[in-house]
Amino acid sequence: MENKVISQQIQILINQFKVKNFQHVLTKGKILLKKNPEYVILYNLIGSSNQNIGDYENAKDYFKKGLKLEPNNVALMNNLAMTYKNLLDYKLAEELYVKIINTNNKYVNAYVNLGNLKRDLNKFNEAIKLYEKALLIDDKNPIIYYSLALAHQGIGNFEKTNYYSKKTLEFDSNFTRADHLISQSNKYNQDSEHYIALKKKLNNYQSDNLEKVDILFSLAKAEEDLGNIKASSEYLIKGNKLKKNLINYDLSNEINLLEDIKNKFKSLEIEHIAENNDKKIIFILGMPRSGTSLVEQIITSHSGVFGCGELPILSNIIKNNFIINENSIIDNLDKIKQDMALIISLRKKYVNFIKNFEQSEKFITDKAPLNFRWIGFIKILFPNAKIIHCLREPKNNCLSMFKNLFEGGLNFTYDQEDLVKYYQYYLELMNFWKSKYSTNILDVKYENLISNNEVEIKRMIKFCGLNWEENCLTFHKNKTPIKTMSTAQARKPIYTSSLNSFDKFKKYLTVLEKKL
Repeated sequence: MENKVISQQIQILINQFKVKNFQHVLTKGKILLKKNPEYVILYNLIGSSNQNIGDYENAKDYFKKGLKLEPNNVALMNNLAMTYKNLLDYKLAEELYVKIINTNNKYVNAYVNLGNLKRDLNKFNEAIKLYEKALLIDDKNPIIYYSLALAHQGIGNFEKTNYYSKKTLEFDSNFTRADHLISQSNKYNQDSEHYIALKKKLNNYQSDNLEKVDILFSLAKAEEDLGNIKASSEYLIKGNKLKKNLINYDLSNEINLLEDIKNKFKSLEIEHIAENNDKKIIFILGMPRSGTSLVEQIITSHSGVFGCGELPILSNIIKNNFIINENSIIDNLDKIKQDMALIISLRKKYVNFIKNFEQSEKFITDKAPLNFRWIGFIKILFPNAKIIHCLREPKNNCLSMFKNLFEGGLNFTYDQEDLVKYYQYYLELMNFWKSKYSTNILDVKYENLISNNEVEIKRMIKFCGLNWEENCLTFHKNKTPIKTMSTAQARKPIYTSSLNSFDKFKKYLTVLEKKL
């Protein structure tokens, strides 16, 4: 009888977890676990709830405790591996995924998650092989097909991107991320089957949800392709508004953080601190959609440069060591800059993360755009690093952000007013950094790169301290993987069609038109 009661209580927790009531699971689950420490499922539920709220350290502890009771529990091992990945310990995550596969070679999630890890490390061909193995176990799983679509997009194989996106929808018509991926990989005409399907699908969504957001953004892209700019703008405005409402976003925290960073670095003088890194780091940063992917594609065409893409490690280091809360950074920067033991350990953490990529080149690129926030910290940690700041005409830049549905973060892009305000603060902060550290920063204007590309490319290569190579002029032939939505554009020769892209939207996106 007692077991029946506990089973019922656990089922209630499972139901609460399914509806994302993680705090309830944590509160009630811990009480239940205290009385029933032998129930492994409780460790998994509590750990997974911690994982979902971003408390990875506690998640890790609960998964480990559960594994002490059941060492071969593949669900627990899988969740622990995901936690290691979230903590950016890719080595431990990979080892655990391999162990799962060796324990149970039919556990499909391990193949998919290990594939995702490989994809994060730009090892797209390895990822594809793992996804294909997963398909041999479960050939009706839409997540596997979508993962294959993303992997093929990363290496520029758009034919297979489309194929696997469509397969995703065959098995789950509501898997609308696949619809969005198709929209990004295709040019629509009036008779496009997918355009017709999108219109029909939108009519079927009565409630507001993230799936509807995908469809609205996809239709915005389709209508722009068809030359229906008014309709495209209407879909964009609706899609962005719905997205913002669903994430319940407030810009003020991000603005306060940018202000606090600027104020606390104002009086800070940073002495040159010698580095002994094996790698020379080139940070490529600026606003999203400002040409960062294009610049990385050009620079990594050089034989001496390896492109790491958008690395999470610098933000992870900054947030864990220098940020107090969403609004502010630590006060004692003077003390920190003199703490060589800390600086060396953080450098090591960054460099060790790069080793996951198994590259031999002396130079590496890190092109996480929002690293512009951390330039002062870059100066403390990596004083010899080169910083390329990508700039684009403000209206065109903000339009491109407003048109794109980003995978995670960048929540300021879903409202015209937010976008303008954030953009203005970004410019302020960049002007501040340039006034303090001008010798380390090179401005590269997207428009100049397009109109005078050879001169600009040679200027970038020289700034990075690289010898000239003609390959840099044929960057579109570069096979370096690209995980962002810029993958199609960056694999083309220089084209000018994006230079005045805002002109056709200015009648409809009036906030951007008036305030930028």
